[in-house]
Amino acid sequence: MSIIRAAGRTLLASYFIASGIKSLKDPTPLVPAAEPLADKVVPLVKQYAPEPVAGYVPQDAKTLVRINGAAEVLGGLALATGFGRRLGALLLAGTLVPSTIAKYPFWSREDPEQRADDRAHFLKNASLLGGVLLASVDTEGKPSIAYRAHKGGQTLAKDTKKAGRKVARSTSAITNAALAEGAMLAGAVVTQSRKARKQAAKQAADARKAAERAAKPALKDAKSAAKDAQKQFAKAQKQAGKAVGNVADSATDKAADLQKAASKKASAVAKETQKQVKKAQKAASDVAANITLGDN
Repeated sequence: MSIIRAAGRTLLASYFIASGIKSLKDPTPLVPAAEPLADKVVPLVKQYAPEPVAGYVPQDAKTLVRINGAAEVLGGLALATGFGRRLGALLLAGTLVPSTIAKYPFWSREDPEQRADDRAHFLKNASLLGGVLLASVDTEGKPSIAYRAHKGGQTLAKDTKKAGRKVARSTSAITNAALAEGAMLAGAVVTQSRKARKQAAKQAADARKAAERAAKPALKDAKSAAKDAQKQFAKAQKQAGKAVGNVADSATDKAADLQKAASKKASAVAKETQKQVKKAQKAASDVAANITLGDN
């Protein structure tokens, strides 16, 4: 850190350190000016802040003045010593805004002299606000993180373009070599495919001949099996014919026996019927004779 920067930060922080110490020691004179702003800001903070945070927000204007003074002392010491200077400068900017609005509301003053006095103090605080904002972004001549990130991005983009060009060149060379090799392989495949077709045709002919040779014994066996089947069928027909003849003969014999038995039975029935008829005729004759005798 240079001497000029150290002196400038110390001088800028001196005002805030003195004001903060005064607020911590005797906040009473500042309470009347802080109360209107506190009455408007504190309810809004409690409404939109999370519940754990809203519970710790004080409503007393005197406590708020002391908190603002403590923040001024801490921010001023950080800015003057250089330890956390940028964060301390932001803290001072945050404390300067509410204190300026509360102390110097020149727009609400009716007395011209008081209005001019408040306007002067308001502009002085605005100048201090500009100073602490500049201090919050001061990197002591070193590139900021945003600048380094942007620069690194540009360098990376350039390196990427160079690498892309190299890759494109190498890819083009590889592509040409691959095309040449592919053409050679295609020619070799065409030549080999002709040989393969000839070999396949030869192999097919050999396979056909082998199949015919292997089929001859099977044909012989099939023919002999067919002849055997025909012989067996003829034998079966003969046996069936014999069986049918035997069955027919036995049926004829049985029919003849039945006819004989039926004839005998019919003749016996006829004889018995004749006997009964004769008896009936005789009985009828006897009855007719008796009737004749009765009439006489």
